[in-house]
Amino acid sequence: MKNAKLSYHQDFPQTPVSGWAGVRRYAWVNQQNDSGQWKRPKHKYVYPFEKQRKLWCLLEIHFQGVDLIFALPAELDQFIEIMSQNPLPSGNRLIKGRKLGRPNNHWLSRLPKKTKPWAFRQKLCKYLETAPQASEFREFYTSHPVRLKFDGYYDSFYDAIRAQKMHTSTP
Repeated sequence: MKNAKLSYHQDFPQTPVSGWAGVRRYAWVNQQNDSGQWKRPKHKYVYPFEKQRKLWCLLEIHFQGVDLIFALPAELDQFIEIMSQNPLPSGNRLIKGRKLGRPNNHWLSRLPKKTKPWAFRQKLCKYLETAPQASEFREFYTSHPVRLKFDGYYDSFYDAIRAQKMHTSTP
């Protein structure tokens, strides 16, 4: 059995794919003190991502006993892109440059075993691309696209330091 439904939420509905699609809840921020000298970057500043919309759409898919949820079109695109590859990419290919938590850190490792066969993935991807609810889900975000990057907010301490150095080295 397969069906899909949309639900609407005032708060962003975090999904297992959200972080991999670029969603951030917290970030590193550079600040200057009163004399203009750079302070050490601070962590845990709330990222402005969740405040950019008053209403979020959640796509819930039920396909042959497998439940999937998507909060952004970027999540749906990433899911389809990875699941439509044959063979499925390995953890090393999905999480390059990370020595810890691989491959168990990726959302693909959390999917049920029955989602892994090629025939199932082909049917699932075709359904995700043709379901009317998926089209409606994408249309919801086209009028006011979601931003994933914001000026002055960085994903890591080192990105924030690099930005400080670039800012101070320019005349």
